[in-house]
Amino acid sequence: MIKAVLFDFSSTLIDSPAWMALEIRTLPRDAFELLVADGHIAPLGAEELGQAESIFHQARELANATERETSHADNLSSMVAALGLQDQVSKVLVEQTVATLHRRCLPKVTLVTRAAETLTALQAHDYRISIISNAAYSPFLTWTLERFELLHLFEKIVVSADVGVRKPGLDIFRMTLDQLELEPADVVYVGDDFQKDVAAPKQLGMRAIWFRPDGAALPPDGQAAADATVGELIQIPDWVDRWSNSRS
Repeated sequence: MIKAVLFDFSSTLIDSPAWMALEIRTLPRDAFELLVADGHIAPLGAEELGQAESIFHQARELANATERETSHADNLSSMVAALGLQDQVSKVLVEQTVATLHRRCLPKVTLVTRAAETLTALQAHDYRISIISNAAYSPFLTWTLERFELLHLFEKIVVSADVGVRKPGLDIFRMTLDQLELEPADVVYVGDDFQKDVAAPKQLGMRAIWFRPDGAALPPDGQAAADATVGELIQIPDWVDRWSNSRS
């Protein structure tokens, strides 16, 4: 019997190109431009900015390769230290800068079509709902869900920056199941990335729904198929009900 549905966040429940760019690409430039604009530091030269960007991109590559996460605050602190700017940019200022950059993304976030309706339907059917997300700054998820008045629907929001591990590694899934006191067979996982959101949870014995609004339904060669592939989120409650009522 299915007891819970766990969701990926970006490109599954919400869309935000600006936030995703900040997540993986623009943090160094955006952060130092803000620090300059607010009068905390002098403008960086091209070589200094290039050094900061190299540190950030190496950190992101390492996180992907090792399935170990670092936060944006940690990333920015490393860049500040490498440039010798610790006296001008305190840890508190690092946190404030990262928060400001993420808050700037909020007005540009959109909900995926019928996301709210889908979540409400699952709650009405007494399924527990949580999120597992690879993200370098967890408050952004909370702020986004608050903005759309959806935060109350989620029992847990597990973010890689907070727990130090990331998908497709299995540790973040195991950790979440332990916190929720659920067995893999009790859970359906939903996401748009095949390796992170289908192959990984299926290794643990969860059912997996591949959210593919572009219509692609075939898994990569040699990979087990998703238990269901949907083009619209609103199809999910019917699938979950079907499995929950099944004897198998």
